[in-house]
Amino acid sequence: MTASPSLCPVPLVRPGVWCEVISAYSGAPGTAVRRDGYAAPGPGAAVRWIRAGVRTVASVLGPRQAEFVLDWWVDGPGSERACARLRETGDCALTLYPGIQELTWRARPVRFLHLAEVNGRPPCGRRYRPRLLLTGRADHAR
Repeated sequence: MTASPSLCPVPLVRPGVWCEVISAYSGAPGTAVRRDGYAAPGPGAAVRWIRAGVRTVASVLGPRQAEFVLDWWVDGPGSERACARLRETGDCALTLYPGIQELTWRARPVRFLHLAEVNGRPPCGRRYRPRLLLTGRADHAR
């Protein structure tokens, strides 16, 4: 028995690019922490997300590193090459060293699985709402 198109209007799997930024203390193994992640619909969106993060961090880099990163990777051919690598099913990464930490932006092609509705309710990813953490003080917001 095959499913009719009306029963399955959304593709179960869609291509995309998983992006993340990881920070770690330089020279200290085991200190890597994922700081942010983004499910990009394609290579162009992934590279734009990395560019935005790099522009933010560039202000705390040394002048030579900031100039190189902005001229080569953000505004120059480096980001175009990264986008081409992602289109060819390759990974791309950029690591910066601001101070004692290193920040690495990574992007890799993936296939995202569509989350189905269960009993007429949206998938958990769409109904999750971050809540304020209570601090134990009487003046906290609700």
